[in-house]
Amino acid sequence: MTITSTNWLHGNAHIVLIKRLLWVYLLFMLCRILFYAFNTVFFPGITPSGAFRLFVGGLRFDTVAIFYTNVLYILLMLVPFTFKYGKGYQRALDVLYVFTNAIALLANCSDFIYYRFTIKRATWSILTEFSHQDNLPQVFGGFLISYWYVLVIWLLMVYSLIRVSRKVRLGKRPEVGIWKFVAAHSILMGISVVLFVAGVRGGFLHSTRPITLSNAGEYVNKPKEMFIALNTPFCIYKTIQRDDYERATYYSNNEALRAIYDPIHPASTGDTLFQPKNVVVLIWESFGKEMVGAYNQDLENGSYKGYTPFVDSLMGHSRVFWHSFANGAKSIEAIPSVLTSIPGIKEPFITTRYTDNEIPSLPKMLEEKGYHTSFFHGAPNGSMGFQAFVNLIGVQHYFGKSEYGNDADYDGIWGIWDEEFLQFWAKKMNEFPQPFQSTLFTVSSHDPFNIPTRYKDKFPKGPLPIYETMGYTDQALKKFFEVAKTMPWYRNTLFVLTADHAATFAHYPRYQTSVGNFSVPVIFFAPADSTMRGIDRQTLVQQIDILPSVLSYLHYDKPYFSFGKNVFSPPALNFAVNYDGVYQWFNGTYVLQFDGQKTVGLYNYRQDQLLKKNLRGTNLEVQKPMEAQIKAFIQQYNNRMLDDKLVP
Repeated sequence: MTITSTNWLHGNAHIVLIKRLLWVYLLFMLCRILFYAFNTVFFPGITPSGAFRLFVGGLRFDTVAIFYTNVLYILLMLVPFTFKYGKGYQRALDVLYVFTNAIALLANCSDFIYYRFTIKRATWSILTEFSHQDNLPQVFGGFLISYWYVLVIWLLMVYSLIRVSRKVRLGKRPEVGIWKFVAAHSILMGISVVLFVAGVRGGFLHSTRPITLSNAGEYVNKPKEMFIALNTPFCIYKTIQRDDYERATYYSNNEALRAIYDPIHPASTGDTLFQPKNVVVLIWESFGKEMVGAYNQDLENGSYKGYTPFVDSLMGHSRVFWHSFANGAKSIEAIPSVLTSIPGIKEPFITTRYTDNEIPSLPKMLEEKGYHTSFFHGAPNGSMGFQAFVNLIGVQHYFGKSEYGNDADYDGIWGIWDEEFLQFWAKKMNEFPQPFQSTLFTVSSHDPFNIPTRYKDKFPKGPLPIYETMGYTDQALKKFFEVAKTMPWYRNTLFVLTADHAATFAHYPRYQTSVGNFSVPVIFFAPADSTMRGIDRQTLVQQIDILPSVLSYLHYDKPYFSFGKNVFSPPALNFAVNYDGVYQWFNGTYVLQFDGQKTVGLYNYRQDQLLKKNLRGTNLEVQKPMEAQIKAFIQQYNNRMLDDKLVP
């Protein structure tokens, strides 16, 4: 056998691997086509261009599923040792290749039919549900008889895998020195590992979050179309070991349940018609209360100034609820909380299998009232899954790094610098027809906490590096308002300023507790409305209260669904909620920590800021009603999620 100068570098193991995986890609795409063909009735109105977008977008999810399915096979094919050319070794790999991919294809084929019963791709929870069935042989036997043609399709696909494993095979081991072989194949294996990681994460970018089910929203016009872009193995892999919501049965009487906590809100009453004011929401990365001097006038013996002087001044002209909280601890939990009033409970809503539920949406409800809607995020498009999710909830226009169109203002990691992107936002809103609803998510106050070089040493640094970036974004916000107030839409606008979450670490002890970890500003500012002033130290506010409060302010005249409450009128239940390994239920001056079965903590968080005195079992007149409330919330949340009942 003649060996060329390059044969020793790759032999043919890598080419065989690529060819075999490409065949699996082809079979996955065939499964997608057949899935759509069998279920066309569920996806009306898909245009050829829309179908093309779904099918091409599906390659991202196929990559993840195929890489996960073949991870062991890929590893064993890439090992940098000559024994992989042995006949016995290769026969074993042939079996592994056929078997693992046959199982993945079986999952895909099963959903050709099973989808029509659940209107969802199968997930890990479906498998766990079947594990409790005593009549599995009968169930699957009946399935195979009724839908024998699906079995035939699957068997033909498995046969094709067997044929490929026989036709696409390794040749003889390259006749080169063992050390040269090992070195070259080690390098190739390292490159392959990098490509593998990028494939299963969904990209190479620093800001890329691992791809999830909701990323399919980037390619759809309607939420249900997600299931064309997705594949069943991907949905199963992404829901393994995730805490699915279990049906709660604390209350058997629905009337008793709703009397304690009811997420259905009636239409605004009275003679006032709907007020079509602009609604502008700013979500500030890591903007915890610790940064704001106005919230912390007692710190450092009254000398604490904070790092956000503009926000301090803005609070003097705004409606401020002193006790305000985030509903999650991650950026991807903020968008659903703020724009759909769905908190992150146990896991971010964006990563759950319920993103295709019919859900409340502030942009969508306002669009139905004639609003132009938009979302701005200066990161590379698709980052954090925001673009996909806001598309799912009906936002008409997305503006990211690509739409900004000037990489000279890119910070090199997270996105366009806040100052420039906020100016871009102000000018773009001036082009929108009124009324409009627009949301922006900032990026600069994120690790590694860089600021533009022109501002070196301009802002106080403080004990943590995030403080300097807070000063920078505060100034960017000030410059935004300087421009915005010259615009014709300014005085007809309600501004809402909040955070995605508090900083992941804090300097002062009061912000290092399970309460302080969720303490973020929620500020309402209406330049032309003198009634929107002052500080409310009694009513609790949280991110999920933004949707119902904005709708109330506009005198929205339809009933709607919201897990939050309207803070502009005395709420029947003065609460906030978040999840930190356990449920945290705030009511008035107390916070109850509940693990789903029992109370594990009860604190008067206003008097006991460091949460040192656990009142569990000693203050039952407070504890018992709060237990009833959190149970009612859990039951409403879990069961409505499971039953797809998140609208009136």
